[in-house]
Amino acid sequence: MSEKMIEIHTVSAEEQAACQSWELWESGEISEFAYDYDQDVQFIVQQGGAVIHTQFGDKVAIAPGNRVVIRAGVSGRWDITAPVVNRYEYL
Repeated sequence: MSEKMIEIHTVSAEEQAACQSWELWESGEISEFAYDYDQDVQFIVQQGGAVIHTQFGDKVAIAPGNRVVIRAGVSGRWDITAPVVNRYEYL
């Protein structure tokens, strides 16, 4: 079940351009936070990096150019390795 809870793909130039109208999120100086996803969300990493740990034991590394989909029901802990900037939208 957990393998489909977080999906990660490399974005195309078209996807990168299309996401610029999505909401902007910046991690700032925090190094770690927890978040419970109550709805599906997708985001495209613009800058920075992190490792998302789930309650299923998954560790998903994200970096610029990744499109990430996190499914409802995931409880995640983000370990920020470099300040993250992403564009996101709820699905």
